[in-house]
Amino acid sequence: MKKIIVIGAGESGFGAAMLAKAKGCDVLVSDNNEIDIKFKTKLKEQHIRYEESGHSEHEVLNADEIIKSPGVSPAVPIIKRAVDKDI
Repeated sequence: MKKIIVIGAGESGFGAAMLAKAKGCDVLVSDNNEIDIKFKTKLKEQHIRYEESGHSEHEVLNADEIIKSPGVSPAVPIIKRAVDKDI
């Protein structure tokens, strides 16, 4: 099963997570801030794992693929480390 990490849990990140889950992927949504309750509720309903207030480096850097939400800067340290690892 392909492991997908979605960085950013706003509208775009939520949509990406839902699509990845529908495609049969193991999905983790990771946000550096608190996730809006409406998204947390829907993620729980769909059995999609999430983390807020920071990124678990081990999880992110062991993903098969990372989907970065448009609102997340490519300069964010975890994104830079992932790029360095060719994720």
